[in-house]
Amino acid sequence: MLEPALTAANLLIFAVCFAVGTAKAAASRADRDATLRITASVLLWASVVYLLSAPAVYRMAGTAVGSPSLPSLVVNIAILVCVGHAHALTLLWHPRRRAPEALRRSVVLWVPVYGLAIASMTMLFWLADLSGPAFPLSFATSYAHVPAACAMQMVYLAALVTGVVATVRQCRGPDGVIALPGRPELQDSLRLFQFAVGLDLGYVGCTATAVLAASQGYHALDFLAAVGSMASSSSALLASYGLAKPALAARATERADHDTLIPLWQTVTGSTEWPRSTWWNRYALVDILAEILDGTYRLTPWMSPAVAQTVDALVESRSDRDETDGGSSGKDGIDVASLKAAAQIRYARQRHDAAAQLGLPTPDASAHTPRSTTAPKHERARQVGIARHLDDPLVEEALAALDRVA
Repeated sequence: MLEPALTAANLLIFAVCFAVGTAKAAASRADRDATLRITASVLLWASVVYLLSAPAVYRMAGTAVGSPSLPSLVVNIAILVCVGHAHALTLLWHPRRRAPEALRRSVVLWVPVYGLAIASMTMLFWLADLSGPAFPLSFATSYAHVPAACAMQMVYLAALVTGVVATVRQCRGPDGVIALPGRPELQDSLRLFQFAVGLDLGYVGCTATAVLAASQGYHALDFLAAVGSMASSSSALLASYGLAKPALAARATERADHDTLIPLWQTVTGSTEWPRSTWWNRYALVDILAEILDGTYRLTPWMSPAVAQTVDALVESRSDRDETDGGSSGKDGIDVASLKAAAQIRYARQRHDAAAQLGLPTPDASAHTPRSTTAPKHERARQVGIARHLDDPLVEEALAALDRVA
């Protein structure tokens, strides 16, 4: 009953890892970022671990290649490669360590370490000549009495400890990636990632104890290997969540911004429909921003400097009232730029619609309000700010004042 349950669970995790890894690999073809490529690669390697760790798949794969225990070697190598990926990510996250020269030194130092461990494990596995039955859940202890198989496990665990300790050290300390300034929102995720990688030390301790005891014919501690496997699985899941947490938070923010921008999109386009959206919200957000900027530009001929002047006068009046009433906020709590832009857009939409009903021509382009000089990376925040002020009381008051003048 245990094997079918583990097979189902592992296959489910394999499907998720493989699907996300494939999606990220496809995205990396357009985005040459090394971090994205490594993340895609580690997810694909992790999918190999979960696929071959499924007992039913383990047995089928071993039978297919004529070596019942070969999946254990492949799984151990894949886990070691995943730790190497985590190690590489900590280098790329650090601005000093990802400098070309520093990165080259790290590659020259660490690639031979991982490569030698994998080569040694492979050689020892074939020397062990494990032609006996498959033990997908207890390979390490079931073949601990075979010297070469036991040595293979020790090489694997030693390499794992080396990679894990190096990765954790890259995260910790005053010069670790967790302490990097300017990205406080990543610190929780990095701490979780560090903790997850550190859990592999528990896996090493439990497995090494069980294997060494079993090699001497003492199998009372075999259960520690199962405990170690649980620690390793927890490590993989937590590390994946730690890496995904910032992306998930960013995606949630993108969805929220997209929803916030809908009223602004409807205003500048004059549409009462819902804007097109896709499952891949990042592209939907880019689309709606592009359409808002295009719609705003088309409304420019109907904008007027009087709108900004009216908003400035109202803001100044409100600030004076606050100070008279004993308040000290003044203009500090007012986003004047967003108020002006929101009022301009609503005023221009009203004038455009009125002109369309009367069949009036488009005003002279020389009267256009100058376009924004906002940097592209700040345009999203600017448009979200405008959207949030569309129905602000000051905007309503400014439009009412302009209507009275008209």
